[in-house]
Amino acid sequence: KKNMLGKFTEQVQINAAASEVWNLYGSNEFPKFVVEKLPHIVEKVELIEGNGGAGTLVQVSLPGNPPYKEKFVLMDDEKRVKEVEIVEGGYLDLGFTFYGIKFEVIEKDENSSFIKLTIDFETKDVENIHLTIPNLQAFLAIMKASADYLEK
Repeated sequence: KKNMLGKFTEQVQINAAASEVWNLYGSNEFPKFVVEKLPHIVEKVELIEGNGGAGTLVQVSLPGNPPYKEKFVLMDDEKRVKEVEIVEGGYLDLGFTFYGIKFEVIEKDENSSFIKLTIDFETKDVENIHLTIPNLQAFLAIMKASADYLEK
């Protein structure tokens, strides 16, 4: 049985300059922001190694779930792209062979931008796909919270 590949894409518009949005998403403050604003979604993010750039490893704890580890595979300040991949636990324990999350901040004009979220995954079991829905909803909540925060 071959692996099934999947992809979700969502986009949220923010009335803030792309550089401002990236200053939040591309920084070490972003996990702190998420935990502070949305503790019901993300309980704790601990830095294991690295400084927030590519190669950084973090442990993420979600309420009621065992923690999992995420690696930053790409951090491009110029293109405003951040890619992370689950490297241990989480979806990998649920039968996914790959789970990657990409944030892109796209400039619309000088005072507005889009945050584009892409989730790529690979699973042996098609039945698993519904498991990603709460995660997608969590990311949407995070994107909306960051919009509220940046638009103030």
